[in-house]
Amino acid sequence: MRSWRDRDERLATAAFDRALELLDLTLADARWRGRRKEIARARELLCDAALGGAEYGATLEELDRYFLEFAILARNRR
Repeated sequence: MRSWRDRDERLATAAFDRALELLDLTLADARWRGRRKEIARARELLCDAALGGAEYGATLEELDRYFLEFAILARNRR
């Protein structure tokens, strides 16, 4: 199965930039003060995965699976 990333590099780059922007905005928001370490770690792992996983061995596919569970849980709680 081909990744969306393989189909359009421009869109992939824009999505990555937006993800970093959202994480940075979340880190700056005082409401998330108690979760800043976790959010900063997620940002760090996202950057590592996007650059090939050299530091932590993270992959975008693994991060997608990890965060999908949280997204489903949040959606079901509505």
